[in-house]
Amino acid sequence: MLELPNIGFNNYPTSTLANKSNYSVLSKDMTSRTASTICQFSSSIMLNPGCHKLKRKSKHLSPIPLIDLTADIENIHEVVSENLIVGISKEYLDHGDQIVVCQTCRAKLWTNESIRGKQKKSTNFSLCCGYGKVQLPDLKKAPPTYERMFQSNDCKSKNFRKNIRRYNSMFSFTSMGGKIDSSINRGNAPYIFRLGGQNYHSIGSLLPAKGLQPKFSQLYIYDTDNENSNRQRCFRGENQQSTSFDNDIIEELKVMLDSNNVLVSSYRMVRDAFQKNPHIDMKLRIIGKRNRDGRTYNLPTASEVAALIVGDISDSIENRDIVVQTKSGFLQRISELHPSYLPLQYPLLFPYGDDGYSVDILHRGITDTTNSKRATCTMREFFAFRIQDRDHSFSLILNSKRLFQQFLVDAYTMIESERLHYIRRQQHVLRCESYENLRKQKAQGATSISNVGQRVILPSSFTGGARYMLQNYLDAMSLCKWYGYPDFFITFTCNPKWPEVKRFLKDTLLQPEDRPDILCRLFKIKLDAFIKDLRKNHIFGIVQAVVYTIEFQKRGLPHSHICLFMHSDYKLPTVELIDPIISAEIPNKDEDPELYSLVNEFMIHGPCGAENINCPCMVDKKCSKNFPKQFCNHTSVDQDGFPLYRRRNNGHFVEKSGVKLDNRNVVPYNKYLLKRYQTHINVEWCNQGSSIKYLFKYINKGPDRATIAVVRSNNDCDNHDVVDEINEYYDCRYLSACEASWRIFTYDVHYRYPSVVRLPFHLPGQQQIVYGEDDDIDDVLDKPSVAASMFTAWMECNVISSDARKLTYVEFPTKFVWNRKDRFWKPREVGKCIGRIHSVSPNLEEAYFLRILLNKVKGPRSFEEIRTVNGEEYLSFRDACYALGLLDDDKEYIDAIKEASHSGSGFYLRFLFATLLMCNSMSKPEVVWENTWEYLADGILYNQRQRLKLSGIKILLLLFI
Repeated sequence: MLELPNIGFNNYPTSTLANKSNYSVLSKDMTSRTASTICQFSSSIMLNPGCHKLKRKSKHLSPIPLIDLTADIENIHEVVSENLIVGISKEYLDHGDQIVVCQTCRAKLWTNESIRGKQKKSTNFSLCCGYGKVQLPDLKKAPPTYERMFQSNDCKSKNFRKNIRRYNSMFSFTSMGGKIDSSINRGNAPYIFRLGGQNYHSIGSLLPAKGLQPKFSQLYIYDTDNENSNRQRCFRGENQQSTSFDNDIIEELKVMLDSNNVLVSSYRMVRDAFQKNPHIDMKLRIIGKRNRDGRTYNLPTASEVAALIVGDISDSIENRDIVVQTKSGFLQRISELHPSYLPLQYPLLFPYGDDGYSVDILHRGITDTTNSKRATCTMREFFAFRIQDRDHSFSLILNSKRLFQQFLVDAYTMIESERLHYIRRQQHVLRCESYENLRKQKAQGATSISNVGQRVILPSSFTGGARYMLQNYLDAMSLCKWYGYPDFFITFTCNPKWPEVKRFLKDTLLQPEDRPDILCRLFKIKLDAFIKDLRKNHIFGIVQAVVYTIEFQKRGLPHSHICLFMHSDYKLPTVELIDPIISAEIPNKDEDPELYSLVNEFMIHGPCGAENINCPCMVDKKCSKNFPKQFCNHTSVDQDGFPLYRRRNNGHFVEKSGVKLDNRNVVPYNKYLLKRYQTHINVEWCNQGSSIKYLFKYINKGPDRATIAVVRSNNDCDNHDVVDEINEYYDCRYLSACEASWRIFTYDVHYRYPSVVRLPFHLPGQQQIVYGEDDDIDDVLDKPSVAASMFTAWMECNVISSDARKLTYVEFPTKFVWNRKDRFWKPREVGKCIGRIHSVSPNLEEAYFLRILLNKVKGPRSFEEIRTVNGEEYLSFRDACYALGLLDDDKEYIDAIKEASHSGSGFYLRFLFATLLMCNSMSKPEVVWENTWEYLADGILYNQRQRLKLSGIKILLLLFI
């Protein structure tokens, strides 16, 4: 079974053994630095699903490329020399230090983060300031005595940094929404901040209700003679002893904020007013609009931040202004777009009350917003700029340890929340309807179309949504149709103790978990190099396709699941060819001490079971990863297509936590990759697997979710099951600091090579049109782009191009490119791409039969030509299918079920078969059953094994049941 480890920050120390010679993916007797010829196989005749008839073929393999130590970074020689001194071998691919400085914003980057991975002088970069577009002022330097608490190593400073999240909450004006997951911080593992649900910031009234204790902003106004003790009392409920707080620190922070923070000054002004007149009806207006240029100014004065209102609220209140009542009895939610949103929550990171993000910060060089498509700084660009290291300033944000983790999660939830707010706002103004139905509405005299069409819901373009994950899954499965099953499944994991991380943190007081942004950036650099090794350096041979997805498990670290589709000449159809590439054994300690150490550090599972019942892998007192495995003298493949790797009982073992672990506990690995990247890299062979669709569903299952069901009250039963997909998304997801960093830097969550073009199709006049609620029907129908869909443009291209007429619709993207702006197809000049036609249910009949024809008919120039067979035009697409002989013997239905098996679960296939029965489409259903029952039974065996906890149960047993 595939090993999918639970990753933690403390799992992987860096190897420090002496250098050994370069290692190849092939064994020593099968390779050399010159090309060698080995016996290779290729598949020819398909016998059963997942099985091939093998034919011997001689293949001349290219040598594995040597590591180019000078290819990527200028300081690599110094880095290698330093690594050799501390015992890290020259085989390790070191990416050096942050030696590149952006000439625009002065951010420090690794060379591989620069433009296209090449260092260029006097240039700027995307990661930090968007190639120079983003211009923000530096945050004002913190008071010296306060800054020393971030940099000093005395007891008071250590206490401050250790408890900085609680100290910040103690002085915060606002409360934080969402559900903080504290369960992952049990034990001795490094701290991880993880938030679930919808996040938001709320502010209470100026004074607490009668009988209640003051909290958050109220502590600046109410009973300030006992302010410090009141603050401590509020935060003893987080299972923290009062001794965690230092009274001197609390007093110093209070004095520092009173002296510097404009928001604190505003609240103290309210306090003074109440002391003069306790019965006054007063409100505090926290102003949401700034009248100065946000590119050069972010430190407002007290009068610009807040104003006291006595009596009724005036008409000058803006939409985003926060008006805090004297005693309201409820919490008020603050807009993420308010410039004080961040300083109200993080007074210890913004000690002067510096403005956070606001919507009117212009890009560099922009003076007129009307002539620029994107004239203002986005929220994501703002945070990407703020979390960069720069030599000329010390960042409180980047050195705030646990509070930085919270800040990152908060930052991305702000970004995501604003995107979802935009989508929700559009629900009321956007509609989607077919072209033909709009024409009918116009013919009936309609001029308004506000009530025509369905509302648009959470779209597939929203990263992480259900439709997004489904479309990525279908795209990945479409690669299987073109290239067959993937040959390798690889899990590549971040190592927080990589040498680059250690050097980066060497002169700081931080641990790897304190800089999740750096861990993500280095992981991305390593992952890009890893994919380059696979795709371009041909570590395993020529690669035809690659798919990977990024995940962030509960412990926070990123890891990637990668599927490789090899060229037919480099597949491994026999088990004899697996052993030189994949090993599941502990190496001989005397022959290769470095490899022995690496396997010990990164590739040993456990101890678990009776020796460690608290291991995270334990479920119902059994290891969920099925360790320890059985000893095995020879690699083989079980009946389900999973490899059983060679695990000889040769006496080799490692010791962990006082427990001796042998080959039965080794996670399969590749020796060369393990030495080159020195992290957990699980390499599995999967070409013969019969459960590839479940593998793809796993790697495309989306962000960490708490649940997959939303329970509604009984009162909602008659509401036609209206689903709020945005709320469901909020309710089900959890977010860690690493994932927040990854998304802020806009790194790929899913990657595919080659890319997949999704090909929509429709019946005549049924192309979908998205329009505004208030749009005029004539204006919508008169748009030139409305009648020209991607599908109809394909047929128009067939009219003018003889090459186009040689291709089916699904083959078309391999030779042509869709121009989205001008809505036409043009010949492809560069790049590689495949097509995927959207699926459709047999219930839709004509659309279903049209899709069948699109996989057969080449180069039609009209809908009429699609349903023309041997010169005769048929009235329906179904009749055309019969004329082509596609439906007479039910072969097309058999093929449809087999095609659906590439992407659909067994449940879906059974539902499809039942639908075909209900439609009365099949002439001989029993023939379809006989040819597809193995596909229809897919998943039943697995589900029964899981339900009964019997891994050895056979399919025959189920049939008799």
